[in-house]
Amino acid sequence: MWRILILFLFLVVALVAARVATAQKTAFTADGARVYLFSNGTWSTDPDGGSSGLLELALLDQRQAETRANRCTLIFGLGNGFEVDLKKVELELQFLDGGGDYRMSRRVTFKNPRSGKVRFAEAALDIVEGCAGFKTFEVVDVASCLLGDGTKIDDCFGALSTLN
Repeated sequence: MWRILILFLFLVVALVAARVATAQKTAFTADGARVYLFSNGTWSTDPDGGSSGLLELALLDQRQAETRANRCTLIFGLGNGFEVDLKKVELELQFLDGGGDYRMSRRVTFKNPRSGKVRFAEAALDIVEGCAGFKTFEVVDVASCLLGDGTKIDDCFGALSTLN
């Protein structure tokens, strides 16, 4: 009886592991390279999914303007863990104060995020308190996510992680 139970558990674990990142669809870029879409929302040129498969967003710096007390500039970094270069990633962000209340929304655009590299972009916030009026942000949408040849990726939101 124990052998059957252990065999059953092994099969369940093997099936779950196989579902983590299995290729669902394929597409071709303009230069003829095959790109695989995996069940976890990631894209890769490797049919076995050899990269992290994530877009990793981090707030790297916030700078209070010296000439305008209400201006705060935020510097974001976006790491491209896909195995393909991207043309553009445009994120819709909501900025919140220390109490979790909504302050404003901004679109932040990262142009030409290369595979395995970090691309930087900034957002300027005009808040009465300057940088002190901002505490955190949330990604509410990926407005645009394009491969290097302009092909649209439908589910970049599922492959986006936010780092602290």
